[in-house]
Amino acid sequence: MNHASPDQPVAPAAAHVRRRSLFVPTGLLGAIGLAAWMGGAASASCDYSARFSLDNLQFQSVQVVTAFPAVIDPAKGTIKRVCGAPLKDENGDLLPGETDAEPNGLELTVNLVSTDLNNRKIVPKCPGDRDFGIKEGERIEFQPLSTSSELATIAPGHFKMELECFEGYTGTTGAPACAAGAVKSVQPAKAVKFRREALRCDKADPETWQNVAVVVDHSGSTSGFISIDQKKCDESTKFAEDLPGQVVNSDFKACASDPHSQIVEGAKQLIDALNAQDRVLAIGFSEKQQVYASCTDDVVCQRDVAGTIEIKEGACTTDNECAARHGTAGGWRCGARPDQSKASVPNMPPDDQLTFCWGNAGAKKAYNKYGIEVLSKYEGTGRSAVYESIQTAYDFLKKFPLPPPHPEKRGNAKHIVLLTDGPDTCTPGDNFTFTSIPTPGKPGGQCRKECSFTTTRYRTLLAKMAQDGFPVHVHVIQMQSRGKLLPDPTLQELACRSEGTFQMINSAAFNRSEQQAWIESMARAILKIRYALAGSWRVGFVDNGVKSEPKGQIRAVRGRMKFSNNLFVSLESVFKDGVETDWRFEELDSQRDARLTFRVACKSNEDCGGGSECGIGSCSAEGMCRAEAAPDLLPCGPNGKSVCCKGVCAAKCDGACK
Repeated sequence: MNHASPDQPVAPAAAHVRRRSLFVPTGLLGAIGLAAWMGGAASASCDYSARFSLDNLQFQSVQVVTAFPAVIDPAKGTIKRVCGAPLKDENGDLLPGETDAEPNGLELTVNLVSTDLNNRKIVPKCPGDRDFGIKEGERIEFQPLSTSSELATIAPGHFKMELECFEGYTGTTGAPACAAGAVKSVQPAKAVKFRREALRCDKADPETWQNVAVVVDHSGSTSGFISIDQKKCDESTKFAEDLPGQVVNSDFKACASDPHSQIVEGAKQLIDALNAQDRVLAIGFSEKQQVYASCTDDVVCQRDVAGTIEIKEGACTTDNECAARHGTAGGWRCGARPDQSKASVPNMPPDDQLTFCWGNAGAKKAYNKYGIEVLSKYEGTGRSAVYESIQTAYDFLKKFPLPPPHPEKRGNAKHIVLLTDGPDTCTPGDNFTFTSIPTPGKPGGQCRKECSFTTTRYRTLLAKMAQDGFPVHVHVIQMQSRGKLLPDPTLQELACRSEGTFQMINSAAFNRSEQQAWIESMARAILKIRYALAGSWRVGFVDNGVKSEPKGQIRAVRGRMKFSNNLFVSLESVFKDGVETDWRFEELDSQRDARLTFRVACKSNEDCGGGSECGIGSCSAEGMCRAEAAPDLLPCGPNGKSVCCKGVCAAKCDGACK
């Protein structure tokens, strides 16, 4: 349903926007990376009143990160995300904090971003602070940012959404902007709040440091190992990752979801973007390597001489160290030894690997950053153990000994940042391929089992996090795979429930021979997560059209959000039209689609048309309405002891596979 409230004033039609200039200085991205773009090792004060009262900082950008359905109470000024079907205990009662209410609008997660923190006039509490995100209580143009009713420089009336429509999301670009008859409107915000996760960094206060597990997809689809029964990748109707020997398409590289290794580059950029005090751990996953610490302690100075890697013994942590030791003209850089011949991490037990790689020392950051490069960049294979990897990261962060966050100041924030190209394909579900596909010398129809090492199912993971009160925030960046164009609803729900963020990169539409769109899109997504780690602004827009949106479908909201306050002169340049900015959620050009995706989960088969449990028009465990029958052999019925078979829940399914 296309919708914009007719009782709101009609907004002028959006002008065609050319990519005239970018907030992202694209020339820097490939050469010197995200850290240099953000100011590198530039220092800035981390004391609210001191830094922002003495430095005339301005607004540089307003980033709309993600959208979630929400219940918004304008009278109380509250916003509560509605992430999926309400969770209940074994007696059918709602778990604490759950609501059965229907959403009446959208929550937009927003980052307010300041100009460069250079030229400070005081000694910073956290040298090299790379967090340009503006928190409540800080000052811009000498004005304190506050939602207090006494001095509200940030109030609902300062935010407006220029809504074009809600529309179905197919994962492809080039569709007309909203269906004919859609009514454009201006929607004023009805609530705004700042959700704090930690105070600004103070090197003397560990509670202000971020704790981040970066989880990297190294499964087969990233490099093109996808079992498909068509000759062209874009004709694939299956998303059945497999090991290389089982791939049907011989030109598998053309099927790669990540031909320019932006999942790996994004993970490395995030590590570079963290403050020196922030702790980090890199985790990779694939069916062949299972879930592993994507980290190495075999990091040395090296250079490429006519295709041969020359090594200088002695540990390093940065390229600058190598240049200082061996000269700036020699092309020396710091990196993992390619053959890992002297690495000790692989010889450790799995739990010891995670503990060894975790930390904030320069060496630990290098171990993770360069480990991702050498262990997770090339030849991803097998299926995606997404849930198992999230469970591994969650268990590690949860047991890490930190006091609980302060009820007001927060602190000790724990985050999982998942970079993937699709859903979990290791455990039974609607995305699981239960039957093998014919390959040379092997007939099709062989029963396909879940990955041998996986023990985590989605509902189990969700219940565990809910029982714990979601102490770890999950942030997801999902790139498209040729076989999976839509956002994964389970990852949307995990991000929503854990107060995290979800971003979709429509990379399947990118020109594969031109990598700039890939680089820009990933760098932007990483920055949005980086600036949200310590806290983000939540802006609530009441729109009853959300309540009437089709349930159990991936939807997209197309439009723009603007923030205005006459106290801040710098906002004029932030919202200057004709310049590409992060407050627009629409198709930016012929390749990049910045629309915000969301879904209102179905709660029952009646929400989907009343189909039978396994049939068309039924509600899946992921909260999606089925447009086709559930896959044969999917568990169904009481306690999952029956199986779906040709759209019916049955005791068995003869002939489904051998």
